[in-house]
Amino acid sequence: MTRPKRFILLLLAAALLACLVPVAALGAERPGAIGEVVYLVGTVTAERPGGAVRDLDLKKPVMAGDVVVTGSKSNVEIVFQDDSVFSQGPDARISMDEFVYTGQKSASKLLFRMGQGTFRYVTGQIVRQNPDAFALQTPTATIGIRGTEVFATVTPGLERIGNLELTAGHTMTVGSQRIDKPMYAVSVDPKTGEVSAPGPVSADEARAVINAAPQTTQGESGTSSEDVSDMSRRADALGNNIDRTKENLSTGKPHYPHLHILTLQQQSRKTAGRDTSKAEKAGKSSEGGGDGGHP
Repeated sequence: MTRPKRFILLLLAAALLACLVPVAALGAERPGAIGEVVYLVGTVTAERPGGAVRDLDLKKPVMAGDVVVTGSKSNVEIVFQDDSVFSQGPDARISMDEFVYTGQKSASKLLFRMGQGTFRYVTGQIVRQNPDAFALQTPTATIGIRGTEVFATVTPGLERIGNLELTAGHTMTVGSQRIDKPMYAVSVDPKTGEVSAPGPVSADEARAVINAAPQTTQGESGTSSEDVSDMSRRADALGNNIDRTKENLSTGKPHYPHLHILTLQQQSRKTAGRDTSKAEKAGKSSEGGGDGGHP
């Protein structure tokens, strides 16, 4: 073999190893991961069954068995292995008891238990593969889903459970009640367990749910904050989501709902950039003595 050919083969081998090492490292760093944080504002932690607590941040993994806890003025959005999307509002906690997603449809299952707060969940492959093995629970009720975006607002005095979007032909159940219309919800009495008949979700209620638990993967802009690090993290999250949407669009024919989401994400990214600049300027002005730093 000539020297130039040998050199070229060595370069190709080195390039291949460079591609393989990050993948191996990723797997080593995230054994047991079921999803990844794609958006976060404020303080969010994950509690393990043994009592260990770790801070969550962008691109950090979540594990089966984690109890995800959001602080005041905090929210988090997670994308799971089956492409489902979950978001959680302030002062909330959820226990991710079970999550199994494999190539075997009968083995896939999910059980999440919501303690308190506001939550949203856009279903993914597990519901498509094995809907009977999918359950979201509040302290009082069990939610069954057949392809939808579900929300729940859980307080000691009342639980509101419904959807903001319902694909044609799909349903959700809460206890004995069946919801088959978009933008409908039920009320659950935590003391008696009684579930009301389904009724329309008002525009104010829908807005409150979206503001509490935004889903930037779906094109929503996220939460504004005066904290520079939060605003910078928000801009980074939106940028990452744009990259993810572009990657999905590059794998096949144009999917027009995804194109619409991409447009919304790009608009939100510009807004987040402006908000970050404003927060940075406000911080510098404050450091200068409150009058812009001029003597």
